[in-house]
Amino acid sequence: MANFFMANSARPLFLLFTLLGLVILSGCGSQPRPPQDGQVAVDPVTRERVRELLALAQISDSPERDTYSLEAARLMIGVGQDDGARDLLASIDPDVLFSEDFAEYTLMYSQIALNDDAYFLAQRILTNPRIEQQWDSLPTESVRILRERRAELFALLGESINSVIERVALGPLLFGEEDHIANQDAIWQALMAIPEPELQRLSREVDASSRILQGWYELAILSKNNESDIDRQQSMIDNWLAGRPEHPASIHLPSDLQLLKQLVAEQPRQVALLLPLNGDYERAGKAVRDGFLAAYYDAKIRGIRTPEIRIFDTNQDDFNTVYNLAVQDGAETIIGPLRPEDLDQLHLHPNLPVPTLALNYAANPFGLPDQLYQFSFEVEDEARQVATRAWLEGHRHALVLVPQTRRGERNALAFRDTWEELGGTIVNQSYYADQQDYSEVVESALLADQSKERVRTLRGLLGSDIKFEGARRRQDVDFIFLVADPSAAQLLKPTLAFHYAGNIPVYSTSGVFSSNPGNHTSRDLNGIRFITLPWYFANTSEVKRAIDQNAAPDSSYVRLYAMGVDAYRLYPRLKQLDQVEGTRFYGQTGILELRHERKLEREQIWAEIVNGEAIPLPTVVTEAYAD
Repeated sequence: MANFFMANSARPLFLLFTLLGLVILSGCGSQPRPPQDGQVAVDPVTRERVRELLALAQISDSPERDTYSLEAARLMIGVGQDDGARDLLASIDPDVLFSEDFAEYTLMYSQIALNDDAYFLAQRILTNPRIEQQWDSLPTESVRILRERRAELFALLGESINSVIERVALGPLLFGEEDHIANQDAIWQALMAIPEPELQRLSREVDASSRILQGWYELAILSKNNESDIDRQQSMIDNWLAGRPEHPASIHLPSDLQLLKQLVAEQPRQVALLLPLNGDYERAGKAVRDGFLAAYYDAKIRGIRTPEIRIFDTNQDDFNTVYNLAVQDGAETIIGPLRPEDLDQLHLHPNLPVPTLALNYAANPFGLPDQLYQFSFEVEDEARQVATRAWLEGHRHALVLVPQTRRGERNALAFRDTWEELGGTIVNQSYYADQQDYSEVVESALLADQSKERVRTLRGLLGSDIKFEGARRRQDVDFIFLVADPSAAQLLKPTLAFHYAGNIPVYSTSGVFSSNPGNHTSRDLNGIRFITLPWYFANTSEVKRAIDQNAAPDSSYVRLYAMGVDAYRLYPRLKQLDQVEGTRFYGQTGILELRHERKLEREQIWAEIVNGEAIPLPTVVTEAYAD
């Protein structure tokens, strides 16, 4: 019985080796085929050697069989046969490999997985417990490559703590100053992605012998819990530098912190807030104003140095006239305008006399004057973020369902551009107009109507009393990108379930959920993952509490209160964001980073609707899920 089992279990491997042999040996005749793109010509010696190795693997047992397979895979990678090498490596059991073979297997297979964007396969390969047991026995160069590869993958998947740990371990393996600085910059970026309470916990629990790691945690805490007070931040960092003169960050302080002294010295003494406080934009303008002033008074209560604030109503006169009046009145920084037509006027200036944080995006981004920064909510940002998250979580085939509006079209276009650039496929893109056609649109998008028609046809041919499997939806959909407001989503989500798509993951933008945390909405939205502002979950924020108590906030303008808070805390750091690439500001509207055209692009947090409530999700990316 044992021999029978072994013989039969070897058959799949026999077939695999045979097929791989055909792949590598194709074109061996007198007229060899030219190599395809990404491949190199396979010389006869390599072909013959691969043939020998595969033949030996077929007749050998582990671990010798795996050693032969590994050597064949290495040769196949060398001649551009990555597909065949991938299949061959997948057939190997890494736990039975000799130590030196295991290191080579891990290096080769993880690189192929990363090239394929198979992030979770790469994660499984690179976190095999055997790696931790073999660090000391591996060649230094292999350790360096694996540490760096793990650090990059962890950062990509949101495992920032693990990424920091890997890079701290990587530091002593680097030689050139440029490599050390790049590694430290990567450590800092990963640290900035870790919430401040988590940094506090890590700093307390880190092993006392890990002085370097503890120092990084402490420095990150000083940066993150003093974002609204640059004077105090500078003072605390000076104390940290004095106490840790040998720390790598003391030798090369993160670039954004190097600018602090200049930012402290150049803080404006007067800031002008230019907003529409009557007319069509009155409620929006007042929401921004109330958020701005709430942050201002909070700073004052906490003893933080504050500028004089002057408020101008942009509906009182031509915007350029109001702007010039604010500058003549002594404003050293201006927040505004909010209305797009006012920004169009400002856009015509060849240059601006003071830094200006516009609360909208210019319709024409070309020829923007110096010192003009743009901060707004753009639907394209959210659609791109959904595409990126879905891709990282392993999805590859998307169904897009958006409203038949200009906003829906913008979401669909931005999502498509990002999704296809990543390598994903959109199997269907459908538009809905009103609830009368929801069922028809969903049924058609899922091809459920065609399935029903096939069932009817078969019954007509074979008799109505013949039983068939019920109608089915299409099977080539990994997830659904849904753009909808709460009322539409409460109808569309059950409609998807009705048409056999209840187990397909649904991702959405911030508009799908409008209630504050703790308030129940329809449970029909359960399972939808969506991006939203950190402000929605800032329940312990004194600033948010003050707005709730004193401003009687309109729920329709929640995002604008958060924008006002961020605008107040952002303006002293505009130069920092502008001059140090990759610098991020952790605000109430999201993680803000200055990109092309001096636009502040936002990365929001993720939440999932559970039992009718929005629950924040961790930043760590998980594999594709199913409801």
